[in-house]
Amino acid sequence: MYDDILLPTDGSEGNRRAIDHAIAIADEIDATVHALHVVNTSEYDGLERSALDSLEASGTDALENVEDAASRISVEVETHLEHGSPYRKVLAAVDDVDADTIIMGTSGRTGLNRLLLGSVAERVVREATVPVTTVRAIDEPMAVDSPTAAVEHAASALADAGHEPAEAMDDPYRGTSSWVVPYRAEDGRFRVHIDGATGATRIGRSGLR
Repeated sequence: MYDDILLPTDGSEGNRRAIDHAIAIADEIDATVHALHVVNTSEYDGLERSALDSLEASGTDALENVEDAASRISVEVETHLEHGSPYRKVLAAVDDVDADTIIMGTSGRTGLNRLLLGSVAERVVREATVPVTTVRAIDEPMAVDSPTAAVEHAASALADAGHEPAEAMDDPYRGTSSWVVPYRAEDGRFRVHIDGATGATRIGRSGLR
């Protein structure tokens, strides 16, 4: 089972689904998320200090987005801001943080509509020594599109997993592309993570009854 998940992030909206996915898995298996942003100095060599400061600030914001998303459900996050070639830094980080797996988005921000991470993902998939999950951004309406639908979906997921659902403990939290529903069942308390676009679920245990 995974203990440490490496999550490269570029801060783009396209990467939000990968963040939600990594946090859901970490919550389900009690793993730590290592969020990594790489300031791509390999392409922008010789940048003025002000420009580099701006890129670093954007990277810090990207890492804070991961922390904010995880804070609501107490998933442990460690952040890492690096400089250099993105794919090389991602591969090096596997050893640096002793990662068991990599979860990364396959869309992001570039003028060519091909993300920074997307252009890196292929090389990471080919060369990584640990399993890599790529998460595609989906520009479609949410299939689970309301708090009521999220609660109903969570109850169904718990029942399918063999937990007799009792009641939602709080209002569902909506992320960029997902829902998190705190739910009490007969055998404990859970957080049900729902991919808003596909309806796929993961269940994390949040405590005893």
